[in-house]
Amino acid sequence: MKIEENYRIHNSLQIHSVSDYGVTVNNLSELQTLHDFIESKKIDYFILGEGTNIIPPDRYKGLVVSLNFKSIERKSDLIRVGSSVNWNDLVQYAVMNDIYGFENLSLIPGSVGAAPIQNIGAYGVDVEPLIYKVYFFDLQVGSFNSLYSDECNFGYRDSLFKESAKIITHIEFKSNLDKKLSLTYKSLLDKVNELRLDKKFLSPKIIAKLVSQIRLDILPNPKIEPNVGSFFKNPIIDVNTINTDYFSLSDLIIWELENGLVKVGAARLIQLIKNQLPENKNVFLSKQHNLVLTTNGNATQQNVLNFAETIQAKVKYFFNINLEIEPRVIS
Repeated sequence: MKIEENYRIHNSLQIHSVSDYGVTVNNLSELQTLHDFIESKKIDYFILGEGTNIIPPDRYKGLVVSLNFKSIERKSDLIRVGSSVNWNDLVQYAVMNDIYGFENLSLIPGSVGAAPIQNIGAYGVDVEPLIYKVYFFDLQVGSFNSLYSDECNFGYRDSLFKESAKIITHIEFKSNLDKKLSLTYKSLLDKVNELRLDKKFLSPKIIAKLVSQIRLDILPNPKIEPNVGSFFKNPIIDVNTINTDYFSLSDLIIWELENGLVKVGAARLIQLIKNQLPENKNVFLSKQHNLVLTTNGNATQQNVLNFAETIQAKVKYFFNINLEIEPRVIS
């Protein structure tokens, strides 16, 4: 295990970011060595996947850990996957093998290891029901462990792995879920109807292709337009707390939930107030999607956060709604 100095932190916002130290872990035995190094140096650290869901600082005073676990192995009704496997590569593996449940999650950027941390989701589906067990190394105690899905405290874009010392090494996914497709998300169903597809003949492969087409149409490619995807979570609130002095409820996109709560479309909130936002020379709202913040490759972390705070303040003023940042802010 080789520790490098002045380690470049690759990230899809193209913030020029460097850490004091960096290391790539290639096998499980090196994790104990990593634990001993961190304990002896008393150094801060974070785990870097593909850098598609982070807002890094210009200089990180600590150690960046990258993993190199890229196996996919099918065992009976489970698929055991290394945390470094690209998420969409796993989706393609699933749909090509007629495994149901992954298709709506096509083209989500990032690695497999990031999936349970954020409980990633798209087009009416979350990753939680697909997960059987998560395997990890706990850097706090220096030992390997695992948790079943119902022990991971999954929530909306949340889990117990967030801000924890647990390094996910492998995940076991279910490959025997019911052969049912989820068409509850409006834009996906609209696409099916637009193409006049017979629902009886739909398959995971077809749905994955449709979802990919939709995403490519509305979301900018981070390799061309630097971004981290959806920048804010869709807020879940009591509908009675929404300020309607400036806009009516009918102006918003609202999904009704249980116990009197609703989920509000953050993209629509931003769309309604974006003409109130000052210009920023390095950070912008994407022309393709109001929920995506993009940079020109010259932005700093503070540039991005300042622009995000302006959006949050405007949304709070006009709607009395707090927007929460979805990507991880590295400090």
